Amino acid sequence: MAQQKLGRKDYSIAVKTGTESNKSKFAKECVQGEMYFATDSKKLYVANADAGVVDSTLSELSTAGQFDPSYESSQLGYANGLFTSTDYTISVQPKMHFDAAILDGSDKVNNPASGSAVSTWGDRSGQATSYNGTQGTASAQPTFNVSGDDKYVSFDGGDVLDLANSITRASTQPWTIVQVGNASSSGSIYYTAPNVGSSYGSVQSGKYSNGIWYNRSATLATGLDLSSFNMLTVIRTGGDVVTAYQDGNSSIGSSTGSSGDYVHDSIGPSGSTKTTGRIYEAIFFDSILSTTDLNTINSYLSNKYSSLPTLTSW
Repeated sequence: MAQQKLGRKDYSIAVKTGTESNKSKFAKECVQGEMYFATDSKKLYVANADAGVVDSTLSELSTAGQFDPSYESSQLGYANGLFTSTDYTISVQPKMHFDAAILDGSDKVNNPASGSAVSTWGDRSGQATSYNGTQGTASAQPTFNVSGDDKYVSFDGGDVLDLANSITRASTQPWTIVQVGNASSSGSIYYTAPNVGSSYGSVQSGKYSNGIWYNRSATLATGLDLSSFNMLTVIRTGGDVVTAYQDGNSSIGSSTGSSGDYVHDSIGPSGSTKTTGRIYEAIFFDSILSTTDLNTINSYLSNKYSSLPTLTSW
């Protein structure tokens, strides 16, 4: 059988544009297979039937982040995650990954308007267990904000999101937390990573109002000012040591006497002290990452947040 060469007319697709409010009008006038792009919502639809058919509905085709090759390539990729074809792939799937740029943990197109209260911050790690952070009390909900290309969740000192499921790491079990954010001011009461428990026995990746960074009852560092936009990494070995790093491989303190269980159960700790500042992104691993993976995360975050300081290589 002779092969037929396709001409331009064989694969051309008609795409009409308009707004979400006008797509129903398009459905009534469409030709089956014709497409409609809503310029306000950035959603793409395809017609299921010709005009005049009773069921002249449209099917949505996502045009959001993970279906945009240029966007996907700039994301952090790992097994079972949202993104597979990326420039920044690590070998370990996080236990939790909270990214304000994809607030529901699924698709950036679902982000709310800047200034919206956050009742749920979705975990984008792809784990079978849900670790979404939620808050049903309006007065305790943080706020989603947009600043240029950056997105962050702002905590005012009275906000907290409780995780759907907690993670407990015993004294023999390591963990790594990487976070991006900043305190509201040099005198902010508390700046902490997500996944922080409700007591000193839990992970506290931040500082107290006197500038001391505590790890349980031990002191990690003193005189800290974390009001500038920064990246923090906190690593606990399988032994008795917790070490904190700022902007890559730059240690700002270690402490021993850290044995016992660490509980990761909230975003913005649920004890008497709560986060005052911005959290852009936080990633939790139940392991110590390889040097290669740590440097890949450095590169990913440096590319994503242009205002970050130069990150020191591991």
